[in-house]
Amino acid sequence: MTAIALLGAEFAWRQIFENGDVSREFNEKLRFVNPPNAEWVIRTKDYRTHIRTNSLGFRGPEMPAEQKGEELRVLFLGDSFVEAKQVEEEERFAERTGALLAAKLGKSVVTRALAMGGSNPALELLYYREIGREFAPDIVVQVLFPENDLLPMEGPYTFRTESGDLMLENIWVEPAPPCPWKCEMLKRNSILRALYHSLRRKENRETTDPRQLGDYYWYTNEGQDVLKRENRWEVLQTLVNTLRGEVERDGGIFLTVLIPSGFEMQPAWQGEYLNESPLTRESWNINQLLSTAENALHRESIPMLNLRDTFAGTVSDEDPLYYKSDPHLSLRGHEVAAQAIAQAILQIATEMHRKET
Repeated sequence: MTAIALLGAEFAWRQIFENGDVSREFNEKLRFVNPPNAEWVIRTKDYRTHIRTNSLGFRGPEMPAEQKGEELRVLFLGDSFVEAKQVEEEERFAERTGALLAAKLGKSVVTRALAMGGSNPALELLYYREIGREFAPDIVVQVLFPENDLLPMEGPYTFRTESGDLMLENIWVEPAPPCPWKCEMLKRNSILRALYHSLRRKENRETTDPRQLGDYYWYTNEGQDVLKRENRWEVLQTLVNTLRGEVERDGGIFLTVLIPSGFEMQPAWQGEYLNESPLTRESWNINQLLSTAENALHRESIPMLNLRDTFAGTVSDEDPLYYKSDPHLSLRGHEVAAQAIAQAILQIATEMHRKET
């Protein structure tokens, strides 16, 4: 009877509290991807979205093979901000950018997104090499979220130094991490998993150790000192510049887009968090993270769009650009981002055409 009761409780919990998302699968060339050729629905208090994946496990339709006529091809690379499970597929800024470009240029624009929650610049380079290059994109847009895109020197890659500059030497996919009994228990039991995460959040709220803040650690003065000391900015520069070089050698246009966080952009939410934080206000340097990312890429002359200025001009606590319960872009956030990205692409394309003529 106890087992039946536990099974019943687990079933009820999943029906009431779980959002319907599915687990990813390990892929030897791409690491973790969604189940291929699958469909499911995600339900939260803020949104309800239909998800479909192609045969590669990425959200969206299949990657087309041959180009048709004078169509423009735009490839987006990124993490959960590009995958965007919080909005419908056609509402993502990747698809909306394509629609805006098509209307402006008067021609067919085909967009695809190779994006996965938890991805990073190293994996995005592999996405391009394994899949994106064959798509033959005219434009590649790599979307970076510095809060969790700053990788350490030690990872599934090796570097060498040439004339004082860091150069990528090799890159590979890490094997699937082991999952001991505790991990398996948390994967299989939703109630235990929710309890575990609740306790972790409580610990993080009460700690005075900035290192226990998770990704928010990088918004503190101490965290930013660590980023510099561990050469994480150099790693970002090298990975992005490697991708940029490959795209341009393939004949494409490259653009990096920097996404600010809701923590930085929504003043009321930021104030609430800081009021509850045991750290002093002097411990934080929230705006500096994105500024340092911009400066790091600027030193490599990488074409770049920082969405912070665009977002700052439209931010509103009444109609926010992010979901408060899920720190990703809202429908409005996607539309604002799409308009800015489309405009940046048009400017870059116009400038390149001017230089060629």
